[in-house]
Amino acid sequence: MKINLKRAALLGGLIVGLSTPALAGPMYVFSTSSGTQPSDVGTITLTQVNSTSVDVSLVFKAANYGIVNTGGPHVPFGFNLASGSGTLGISFVTPPGGSFAFGSFTLDTAGAGGFNTILDDSAGNGSSQGYYGPLEFVLSRTGGLSTDDFTAVGGVYFEADLTDGAAGNTGEQTWTNRGTPRENLPEPVTMSLFGAGLLGVGALRRRLKAKA
Repeated sequence: MKINLKRAALLGGLIVGLSTPALAGPMYVFSTSSGTQPSDVGTITLTQVNSTSVDVSLVFKAANYGIVNTGGPHVPFGFNLASGSGTLGISFVTPPGGSFAFGSFTLDTAGAGGFNTILDDSAGNGSSQGYYGPLEFVLSRTGGLSTDDFTAVGGVYFEADLTDGAAGNTGEQTWTNRGTPRENLPEPVTMSLFGAGLLGVGALRRRLKAKA
């Protein structure tokens, strides 16, 4: 049987080409902040999940720090997103479903406090009804969302209304320095496709060698 090597090579190249890994958006780590609490009170990390989703994580350095709803001019958690097409949605990792002992977080795209996107907090005012624990959620926008879509308002990327717990010190905390972008990594799905493409080329080569 005559093998068309040119066609086989073209097919193999097409498989690899279609499965070339796409690079995810850069990871940004906001490790310093300013406000009522210490500058290292919590770290915010932005991680690209896929072309339409970004994971947002806030981890406090100690268990006594938390997010509160003081009813003042400060929003519980706010940030600004560059304009884009499609609907913006949210999925909470922690607290699960956005709900905690005294209330729940919900996404508000009408904005407040100078930010166009915020998390509302239904809990009552004060430290006694705060949320103490890591905050993590995934934002998705049908038209696409990148970590670079999180932009600064007056130099501020994120704002939170924080408490230090029993001491009762509450107030605004802002994160202004997003640090150096971390190296882009191939997305898991495209890596799988890339691997499948290489396996396909390998199988094709073995068939050609066996028939030669």
